[in-house]
Amino acid sequence: MGKVYNLVYLKYTIMTKEMDKKDWKLLYQLCQNARLSHNAIAKLIGTSKNSVTYRVNRLLERKIISGFFTIVDVKPLGAVFYTMLIRMNATVEKEKELIDYLKANNNITIIDGLVGKWNYLVEFACKDPYKFFGFLTDLQNRFSDIIDAYEVHPNLEVYKIEQLPVELVEEKSISAAQTQIKTERIELDQTEIKLLSELNKDSTASLIKLGERIGITYKTVSAKIKKLQNDGVITKFSASVNLETLGYEVYLILVDFKNMSTQNSQNLKAYINRQKNIRAAFISYARPTLFLYLAVKRATELQKFLLDLNNKFAPIIVDQEYFLTSTQPKYDLFPDGILA
Repeated sequence: MGKVYNLVYLKYTIMTKEMDKKDWKLLYQLCQNARLSHNAIAKLIGTSKNSVTYRVNRLLERKIISGFFTIVDVKPLGAVFYTMLIRMNATVEKEKELIDYLKANNNITIIDGLVGKWNYLVEFACKDPYKFFGFLTDLQNRFSDIIDAYEVHPNLEVYKIEQLPVELVEEKSISAAQTQIKTERIELDQTEIKLLSELNKDSTASLIKLGERIGITYKTVSAKIKKLQNDGVITKFSASVNLETLGYEVYLILVDFKNMSTQNSQNLKAYINRQKNIRAAFISYARPTLFLYLAVKRATELQKFLLDLNNKFAPIIVDQEYFLTSTQPKYDLFPDGILA
C-alpha cells in the first residue's frame, strides 16, 4: 500500500511541478471568467495569445481542466436544492445500478462518493417540492434493500462556490450588504433557459455558435447574457478543475450549529469567503448544518482549519465531522430538469 501511495504522490508532485506561474495565473483567470478571449487573458498574465491557447489545450489534455461551465444562481428562479447523505450496503453491481440511476436523473446536480459514515452525497434541485418527494419514493422502492440510511437537508443559502480555491485566490472580505439572501423572483423565457443550458455545457462558446444553437442572433445572445448577469442569475463563467490532478485531496466537512442568528450567519459567511482552500460551502436549514468542501495537500492543513474554525465559532458549534471525497460520478450545476 505504501508503494502505491508513493507512486501516486510522485505523480501528483511531478504534475504540480510542471505547472509554472503562468499556468497557475491562466487557471485562475479561466476560473474567474472563462469567456475572456485568449488575447485578453494574455494581457492579464503577461504572455502571448498563442501561448495562452497552447497552455489551455495542454490543461485540457492533462485533464486538469475537464471543461467550461456557468455558475447559475437558481434560487431567484424558484428552484430549491435538497442535499441527501446516503449510507448503503451493496455489492459492486448494485452500487453501480444505483449510481447509474442517479446520474440519469435530470434534477440531480452532484453525486460525490465519500469515505466514512456516509457513502454518497447527492444534490437534487427542482421548483416543485413534490418532484423531490416523488424521487424519494421511487428511490426507496427501487433501492430500499441496499440503502441503510439517509438524511435530507434542504439548502438555505450558498456561501461560496470556487473551482480553484488554492494557490492564487485572494482573500475576500464580505460586507453585511453582500450577505443578504436574494428574495426577488425572476421569470425566464424559454430562450433564456436554453441559453443557460448551452452556457452550462460550454461557457466559452462564441456568441455566434450560441445563437445558432438556440435560433437567435449573436446580438440577442449578447444582450441576454448581460441581462442574466445583471439580474444575478449568472454569477460566473468558470473552468471545471480536477484538483486531484494537482495533488489535492478534497474533504467534505459537516458542522452543526446553534444560535444561528443573522449576525452569526454573516460572520460565518465572511470567514468562509476569506479561506483560500474552501471550494464550496452552503448551509442547510434542517438543523442548521454547514456543508463545506475543503481542498488540502496535507492532513495537517485539515487539522489547522478545523482548529481555527473551532477557535472562532466555538460558542455556536454543536458538532462536526469530516469525510474524504473519493469519486464524483456527476457534477452538473444546471441540469435540464432543474426548472421544469
